[in-house]
Amino acid sequence: MVDAVPFDYASRQAPLIVVEGRLGEQSTKGRIVVDTGATAPFPIFLSVSRAQGLHLPLSGDITPDSSTAIGGGAQTYREGELSAFSIGPIKLEHAKVAVLPMIDAMTQQVGPPVDAIVGYQFLRGHRFSIDYSARQIDFAAPAGRDADALSFSLGQRKPLILVETTVNGAGPFIFEIDTGATVTTLSPDVAERTGVAITGEGTLGGAGGTVAIRRGDARVALGPVGYSLRNVSISDHLSAISSAAGSKVDGILGLDFLYRTKLTIDYPASKVWIVETSPPGTP
Repeated sequence: MVDAVPFDYASRQAPLIVVEGRLGEQSTKGRIVVDTGATAPFPIFLSVSRAQGLHLPLSGDITPDSSTAIGGGAQTYREGELSAFSIGPIKLEHAKVAVLPMIDAMTQQVGPPVDAIVGYQFLRGHRFSIDYSARQIDFAAPAGRDADALSFSLGQRKPLILVETTVNGAGPFIFEIDTGATVTTLSPDVAERTGVAITGEGTLGGAGGTVAIRRGDARVALGPVGYSLRNVSISDHLSAISSAAGSKVDGILGLDFLYRTKLTIDYPASKVWIVETSPPGTP
């Protein structure tokens, strides 16, 4: 755990994993979200306010063709380059960045500022663990036992982490592991096939906006770890995520499932290990 760094949550309303990083030649401290669901071809997503503070030259506005974000709205961004960036032992020089107004809008909602987000392009060469009970991320985590490893695949067009899960004992279904998702989400088809009873309705917010959802209770299992979850989301938006990813996505594993575990993700080997830990308080 020499390379482990502590993390906290952005807020109770938006419990995103936030670590301290360093930005620019002067090693300015920044609050960085670690989000495996961030799959655009940039190692770093930077807030507009931070880009202005670092005086980064930027391109004109760019709008992507598709998005896997909840809400589906395309996030217009501007490209730039950051001279230096680091989190723990991972250091980048002359890193390509996407400057997103969405990060500044998120900061206004959650309170404490978020300066940047890192996702697949930053993490893909590493095996790292997230110990939710200890609130630590180890960026040089050891591998687990081969016998305990779960294989994952990446989406064909967007590199989402896709694993086989069961719902109410049925399956397997293909779920995304998304460390930036607050709640677990099921497709309407999975909910119907597994007998999930509808308990209410609501909305679910994401980087692309909000979507209407239904809610229900379900037992969800990944490998040796399973939990009975209350108020999972049931959303048609998973069909849009499947289309953008180029691979079928039946559901998303969110923080309500992950927060009682230690999760190790080995991108180079396409393996995941998950173990249950002592349950902490609600984030």
